Amino acid sequence: MHIYHYADYERSHLQQLCARHGVGEQILDELLEAGVFVDLYPIVKRSIRISANSYSLKKVEQLYMGDELRTGDVTNAADSVQQYVDYCQARDAGRTEEAQRLLAEIADYNRYDCVSTLRLRDWLLGLADAHGVSRRPAIDPAESRRDAELARREDAATAALLAPLDGVAAPDRDADQTALALAAAAIEYHRREDKSYWWEHFNREIAPVETWEDQRDVLVVHDARVATDWEPPAGRQSLWRRTVTLAGRLTPGSGLGESDDPFVMYTDPAPEGCGMTLPGQRGEHSRTRVLSIGVSARAEADTVVTLEERGPAPWPQLPMALTPKPPIRTAAQREAILEWGEALAAALPGPPDGAALDILRRRPPRIDGGLARTGDAVADIVASLIAMSDSYLAVQGPPGSGKTYVGAAVIAALARRGWRIGVAAQSHAVVENLLRQVLANGVPRGRVGKKPGRGEEQRAVPWTRLASNDDIPPFLAATGVVLGGTAWDFANPNKVGRGALDLLVIDEAGQYSLANTIAVAMGARRLLLLGDPQQLPQVSQGVHPEPIQTSALGWLSDGHDVLPDELGYFLAESRRMHPALCAAVSSLSYEGRLGAHPSTALRRLDGVEPGLHPVAVPSADRSVESPEEAAAIVDLLRSLVGRGWSDPGAGRSDTQLDADDVIVVAPYNAQVALLRGALDAAGFTATRVGTVDKFQGQEAPVAIVSMTASSALDVPRGIDFLLLRNRLNVAISRAKWAAYLVHSPRCAITCPTGRRARGAQRFHPAR
Repeated sequence: MHIYHYADYERSHLQQLCARHGVGEQILDELLEAGVFVDLYPIVKRSIRISANSYSLKKVEQLYMGDELRTGDVTNAADSVQQYVDYCQARDAGRTEEAQRLLAEIADYNRYDCVSTLRLRDWLLGLADAHGVSRRPAIDPAESRRDAELARREDAATAALLAPLDGVAAPDRDADQTALALAAAAIEYHRREDKSYWWEHFNREIAPVETWEDQRDVLVVHDARVATDWEPPAGRQSLWRRTVTLAGRLTPGSGLGESDDPFVMYTDPAPEGCGMTLPGQRGEHSRTRVLSIGVSARAEADTVVTLEERGPAPWPQLPMALTPKPPIRTAAQREAILEWGEALAAALPGPPDGAALDILRRRPPRIDGGLARTGDAVADIVASLIAMSDSYLAVQGPPGSGKTYVGAAVIAALARRGWRIGVAAQSHAVVENLLRQVLANGVPRGRVGKKPGRGEEQRAVPWTRLASNDDIPPFLAATGVVLGGTAWDFANPNKVGRGALDLLVIDEAGQYSLANTIAVAMGARRLLLLGDPQQLPQVSQGVHPEPIQTSALGWLSDGHDVLPDELGYFLAESRRMHPALCAAVSSLSYEGRLGAHPSTALRRLDGVEPGLHPVAVPSADRSVESPEEAAAIVDLLRSLVGRGWSDPGAGRSDTQLDADDVIVVAPYNAQVALLRGALDAAGFTATRVGTVDKFQGQEAPVAIVSMTASSALDVPRGIDFLLLRNRLNVAISRAKWAAYLVHSPRCAITCPTGRRARGAQRFHPAR
C-alpha cells in the first residue's frame, strides 16, 4: 500500500497528533519506515518546470485536470477553514439549509483534492512511461527497530496502568491517578524521545533538501573530494577505509565536532553499502567519524574531513550530506522503568509505596517524626534520611547557597555510618565535582569510586578508578562506599543491583527527568534530590502525552518558585552574590526568600555599583547574531578591566579586575562565536564566553549577558526561549558583584507567558 499526498502536511501532522495523544505511534513508525507515504510535491518540483509563481496543487493541476478544474467558493485550504466557520455560525443560528450547503461545498473541496492527487500520480506515471523512465521494483521494508517482545511488554504494562483512568478526564484525576498516568508515560519516555529523531531521519531520506538543509548538525555538501582513497582491510582492520573532505555550510548552533559519528547520506541510487533503499529514497550509513572541522580556504564554507568505513567492497560515489548521529542507546533505562511499571501494574489497585511513586504523587517524604528542623541544614538532612526508608528527600539550592557543600557533607556523614551511596547526574562533570567535595570531607580515596567516561580512561583522578563494569559490584560489596555514575550505571542491575544502595543522590535534580529518576531509583532504597528547579530546565526532544519529561524537582515544586516546606529543604542564603544583586535574583526567581550572606557585602569593585544593570543597545533584524551588542560588550570590558577589585573570601585584596574575572553569556552559539572573535580582536582573550549551559555552576565577579535578538519577531526559537526566567536566572546569578543585561529596547516591550499562579509579568530589564 502507498498513501499519496502533496506537500508535507499529512505526515508532519500525523506525527504531532500521535505524539501529543500517545496513540498510533507504532503504526505510524511502520508506515514511515516502510516508505508508505509518497509525497508528490518534491517529485513535481524536481522534474517539472511550470509557468506559474508557485508549485501549489491548484497551479499544477491545470496541466492534468482538463475540464474538471476547481470551481466554487472553496478553492484552497484557507477558504475551507473560513467556510467551516461560516457553516458553524449558520448551524448555530438555525439556518439549516445554508449550513448544509456550506458543508457540502467543503466536502466537495476535500473530494476534489483526493481526486486531483490521484490524477497527478497517474499523470506523472504516464510522463515517466512516455520518456522511458523504468519502474523500479518494490523493496521489502526492513524490520522495525522496536523489539517485538519488548514492545509487547511495554504495551501490556501501559494498558494496565491506564485502565483505572478510563473515563476520568485529566483535570479530574486525584494524586494517585496522576501518578499512574505519569507511570504509563514513563514506560514510553525514551522511545518517544528517540522518535523525534527517527521521524526526522526518515523524512530527510525522502524530502527535498531545501526543507531540511538548515537543520542543526546537517552539512549539505557543495564540494566533495577524496583525500585518501579506499584502503583494503589489513591486519585488525576489517573494513575498507577512505578519508573524504566535504565542503558546505553548517547552520549556526550546530554541535558537530571532532570524533562525532554522523550519518553519511548519498543521493538515489545509493551505493550498496547503504543497504536496501526504496525508490526515490536516499541511502545513508553511520560508519564514519569526523576527523576535523575547519573553514575552507577557497570560500566561506565549513570543511569537514571524515573517515569513512564500509564493507565488503568500496564504491566511487561521494556523499551529498552529513546528517545528525542517532540518539544514544538507553536500553538499561527502558528496561528498569518497564520492570518498575510491571511491578506497579501487578500490584493494582493498591500500588506499593516507594520513592519514585512518592515523587509522582507529590507526596511528602515518609519520615518517622517528620522533617528535622533545627536550622543546621546538614544535620537536619542526615537525621531525616536516617529516619526514612523507601522514600525521597528534596533539597533546593539556589546559586551560591552551598548545595554542593551541603550534599557532600551529608554523603560523608552517612558514609561514616557504613551506608552504600550512589551519586548520579546528567553528566560526568557534575558527578565528579560532588565526588571531589566528598573526598574533601574526609572520605578515604579507596571508599570513593567511579568508572571513567568515554575517552577519559587514562585521565588522573583522585578517587578509585573502576576500570570496567565488572569492578562495580565488588566495590559495592564493601560498606561506607560512594559510587559515582550516570543513569546507564544505576539503572543497570548488572552494575548496581536492585535496591543495593542505601541512598542515591541525584545532583542537579532540577534537570533530571522524572523518567530517568524512576530508572535510577531501582538501585536504591532512598533518594536525595539536590538541585534547583529555577535553573535550566530538563532538555527534551520528544512530545509526551504526560509531563514525564519534567525534572523531578520541577514536578515536586508544582509551579512554585520555592520548594513547598513539607517536601524538603530550601537553602535560603547565597554566599556568591552581593546583597544588591541577590535581591534582583530573589525577586525574579525565589519569591523574595533568597538572602545574601553578610560576607558578600565585604567585596568592592571600584567605581561600579553592585547589582543588575540594564544596557540598552538598539538594533534591527538581528536574530542569532548581534554585532551591535558585541561592540557594546567590548566597550563594557574596556571600562571594567583594570578597576580595583577586593574579595576577602577569595584571598584578593586591592587587586585589579582582570579579563578572566568577567564572563560573557549569550543565548545562541552563533553569537558566542561572534563575541569570541570580537573579544579576541580587542585583546580580551582570557574572558570566558559561552551559552548559559556552559556556565551553570560557575561564577565570576562580573557577568555580561547578551540577549542578541532585536525583538520578539526576530527570535528564532520564540520569545519564551529568550526570556525564560530560568535561563535569565542562571545567566545573571553567575556574578558576584554586578551583572549587565545587554539588550535591544524592543525586546523589553514583550509580555511573555508565565507559569506563575500570579500570571505573566511584563519583562523589564531593570528588574
